[in-house]
Amino acid sequence: MLSLYRTLIAQHARQLTPVRCAEQTITQLQHYFEDVVLENNLAALVVESLPSMSERSLRDLARVREVGRAARHAFFFVAAEDALNKVMLSTKEYERAPVLLKRAGGATPMTTGAQGDGADFERFVVIADARFSAVLASMREPGEDGDSGGGIDVVWSFEPDIVYSALEYLMARVTAENPFQASTFAEAVRGCMPKTTSLQLTLSVTTKLARLMQEQAVREIAVNRIATAIRSSLELSSILQTTVNEVGRALGALHSALCVEGDTGQPALTNCYFRDGAEDEAERTEILSDLNAYSVRLGGRLKIYVQDGCLGAEETGAGTRPLAVVPLIYHERFMGALMVRLDDAKRVWQENEILLMRTVADQVAVAVNHARLFAQMQQMALTDALTGCFNRRSFEMQLERYLHLATRMRQPVSLIMLDIDNFKLVNDRYGHDVGDEALRHLADALREVVRGADIAARYGGEEFAVILPETGLDGATLVAERLRARIEQMEVPFVGHITASFGVATFPVHAGSRDLLLTTVDRALYEAKKSGRNRVCTPPESADEIDLTDEIFAPDRDIQNNALAADHLDESSLSNIADTAEQITI
Repeated sequence: MLSLYRTLIAQHARQLTPVRCAEQTITQLQHYFEDVVLENNLAALVVESLPSMSERSLRDLARVREVGRAARHAFFFVAAEDALNKVMLSTKEYERAPVLLKRAGGATPMTTGAQGDGADFERFVVIADARFSAVLASMREPGEDGDSGGGIDVVWSFEPDIVYSALEYLMARVTAENPFQASTFAEAVRGCMPKTTSLQLTLSVTTKLARLMQEQAVREIAVNRIATAIRSSLELSSILQTTVNEVGRALGALHSALCVEGDTGQPALTNCYFRDGAEDEAERTEILSDLNAYSVRLGGRLKIYVQDGCLGAEETGAGTRPLAVVPLIYHERFMGALMVRLDDAKRVWQENEILLMRTVADQVAVAVNHARLFAQMQQMALTDALTGCFNRRSFEMQLERYLHLATRMRQPVSLIMLDIDNFKLVNDRYGHDVGDEALRHLADALREVVRGADIAARYGGEEFAVILPETGLDGATLVAERLRARIEQMEVPFVGHITASFGVATFPVHAGSRDLLLTTVDRALYEAKKSGRNRVCTPPESADEIDLTDEIFAPDRDIQNNALAADHLDESSLSNIADTAEQITI
């Protein structure tokens, strides 16, 4: 048997236009239709088909009971495995209770096709009364692989003739699937046939539907902006701030906050949003404290925490602000939490609002993981795995950068090259593991002595290099002496004390290019080795090398010199050059 959605589309194709919505939006639409009955005490016939659930929340059970008590007749199509079949829907206070009709198809979705539709793929609600009628029907379209991953198409109408068609379909379906309930259902339909449509009630529902669609559009825009921020940047702080801003604005929140756990030994990243920018230091401290507490609470459960408002809260003053906290989870690992707090003490969280937070939390969790993987790969590409210092590739990039900066800013750059003395004997006598330990100890000594702006790198083997920006020869020599003394005092397990030899050179005093600077400092290091090791050596300062400084700091002088040389050429020289140029052209 065709679903109600397919039947209505087949019979009223010109009057119905399907709209693609999310599942939580369909639930909200169905609640809006139910609200007409609940808010107006409408003694109507209500027929609904609910998705199959083995467990239902207290909110779901309360909603079904409310509709059953308010409506004159209420029928619910449910699967045999649904949790509604296991609870008592009627009470002594309210004898009127909804009737549960067994739905064909069970918990396993049927394959859609020309013969029929899967019962678990459809949802609908039909309301019939003398002064109001409405029908809403939806069908989940199967994905490309035949699963339920496709979208959900929904149609709705307040036209009595379309509601008539829906009731005729339902009578035939009840007769086929639930013959024992057929007479009861037919009698309810005859007693509640729609005759006219209340414009007031129709406008009420239409207004809610329009507002819901507008809210959905706003939330989709927020999700798209967050996705764009994630795609365009790997800067976590910027991504997290965009996330809390968009979520806060989309939900009309008083404030929102997002906390992401840091890597090992690193502090957590936390960003906050305050409506209208009304940020208060005391309130910020309170928000961060609450977020940390909920993060600890959710870290072990990996479940969403939702705290609704309550009716009468504003009058009694005892209510609390509605709060929702969603964990950030990646591959079953807790990574942080997203918290949103509203200022309306009577607000109840809607499913599509929680869906927005879950969608954003999933996106951020993936973005955080990718950013950390990128940082790790970048770290591995630029650092030496054994010592933690920069590797040679990174060293050469940094040296080139600092030399360009020094040329533009007219500042010196010094370079220290050091080599462990007799390191081959350490490896031969104690093994390479002990030699690696010696290298790690030396790297630690480098990090202790050099400044934060200096670059310490493993140049190759037992050879290290240190870039000292904005440091002249005297300052670099002093740093090298400190390093030499620190290494000499250092004790390496199984080896004892080791020493190192140092070469120091300064740009542009000793060299005018990167290659020449490396050659010069290497020669100074060789001189330290040749002179007896465990010492610091610098290149000799010749007059020619000092003259080179002026040329580096005055690049336009070459052009001036060429112009002066051209002025001293005689006419015969110019004629010879012209003849040569003519021959080349020919």
